[in-house]
Amino acid sequence: MATWPTRSTIFLLAVITALLPARWAAAQSPCDGVSPVLNTTLTRVTVASGLGSGTSGPLFVTAPPGDTGRIFIVMQNGIIRQLKRGDGPTASTVFLDIDARVGSTGNEQGLLGLAFGADFATDGYFYVNYTRNDGDTIVSKFRTIDGTPKTNGDPANETVLFRIDQPESNHNGGWMSFGADGFLYITQGDGGGGGDVHGVCGNGQLTSTLLGKVLRIDPTGTVGTAPDCGLDAGPYTVPPGNPLANGAGGPCDEIWAYGLRNPWRSAFDAENGDLYIGDVGQGCWEEIDWTPGTSTGGENYGWRNFEGRHCYNAPAGCNATASADSCAPTCSDPVPTGDPVPNGTTLPIWDYFSNNGPCTVIGGYSYRGCRMPNFHGLYFYGDYCAGTVLSFRQVEGVATNHQVWTTELGSGLTFSLTSFGTDAQGELYIIDRDGIVYMVLPPIPNFEVSGVGAADMLLLDKSGDWTWEDLQFSSRQPVASYRVYRADIADGVFDLGETFDCVRTSTTPTWPAGGDPAIPDPDRMFAYVVTALNGTGGQTSPGGTPLRTLGVASCP
Repeated sequence: MATWPTRSTIFLLAVITALLPARWAAAQSPCDGVSPVLNTTLTRVTVASGLGSGTSGPLFVTAPPGDTGRIFIVMQNGIIRQLKRGDGPTASTVFLDIDARVGSTGNEQGLLGLAFGADFATDGYFYVNYTRNDGDTIVSKFRTIDGTPKTNGDPANETVLFRIDQPESNHNGGWMSFGADGFLYITQGDGGGGGDVHGVCGNGQLTSTLLGKVLRIDPTGTVGTAPDCGLDAGPYTVPPGNPLANGAGGPCDEIWAYGLRNPWRSAFDAENGDLYIGDVGQGCWEEIDWTPGTSTGGENYGWRNFEGRHCYNAPAGCNATASADSCAPTCSDPVPTGDPVPNGTTLPIWDYFSNNGPCTVIGGYSYRGCRMPNFHGLYFYGDYCAGTVLSFRQVEGVATNHQVWTTELGSGLTFSLTSFGTDAQGELYIIDRDGIVYMVLPPIPNFEVSGVGAADMLLLDKSGDWTWEDLQFSSRQPVASYRVYRADIADGVFDLGETFDCVRTSTTPTWPAGGDPAIPDPDRMFAYVVTALNGTGGQTSPGGTPLRTLGVASCP
């Protein structure tokens, strides 16, 4: 509260903070500058567009730890683009271009994975998984040009960690991420073709190959033992505790878990380290595998003994259950709920039939973002053919609270859904193979311009500009204009019952030259509310408890 020379009083309700800077640097806490929104519905906004399509289109979105100022978009053809926060959808720039060494002629080949190390901000190292021109998988380490995060990746500064021979062009997997233990996890498909016919039991069950596996390595090569099965092995090591590690020969020491067909995509739960894997089925069952963050590895997710929770085949020496004649290679032999897990197989937390519409599961994320606390712990996933976005909540290893978000997030469109992604604040992105990246957000009426419930008294004066939250920058929610509403408090006592009338419209979050030229009469008070409108006229909440009342008069 401030006293004017006229002894009038001014009181501003700017629904959160006072004078916000137009932009901020990477915050100490990822959630700094984010006001939570208690929404129960969702929408999406276009963050990036015009990125190409098909095997030249986007496949993944991520960001380095703590870097809230940009996202990185992985393109299947071998290019990584970066988009700065606040820039328009077509403003992304090239961060790394290795198109010449990436083979993406196959539908499931290309630049498939990207992970930033915890020390990226100081050493500039990042890691990629791509299909080489000859079809083999390459896992490499790159560095930025000068070793800082401010410069682009240097194509000449590549260190190949290892190569995997690929017998077919499909089922390349390619996800990679650092776990809470600081080691790099990588998922690889079974080598391709149909039915995993590579050997008696398939590559998924063969522990002497890296195909069909979750791998765990130390890419810095500082702890653990020497590489085992990685071809052309570079400076990585096998961390202590890998469950099958026994030195050279025998099972591959790099294996953390096995029994996967075509994992697309995987993710750690940022809160508890739980691992979710979307594993594409052979043609009958799509599955989501889940392992708690307390796992010490060694899980067998079942392929090709199982497709989802259903027996796939059981030839001699490859029985899916304790009895060889109790499992037939069909799509209709479910494992009853509550039955003992066969032969130690970790059956999926969820599977669904995919022979009539859906065809390819797209693994996603357990939401742990800053913006939407009501959604914390919901695991989002989808299906490529059906263009669906769905979720469930994991409760003690059981998938519960199944929900469908396709209508809300699709808005009548059909996704060519290829992947999900997250930024450094844990917010969720949807990647459309037709060259678009969407961000999942609360609908605009759920926002307040400067944060939920923060209707604080702000001490202002007439000597400078009045500014408020740049909602488009802070939330990526498109803003066409802002409205400033004013209430003239006759008795000088704000009692929440006043009506606020619109006194200004602005396309920027500022009222220059000292703000409101009007001054309240002596012993009266002005109070203000700021709202934002999107391009279709949707308006943010005026905030407050009870909700502030906005007048119906048109705005200047």
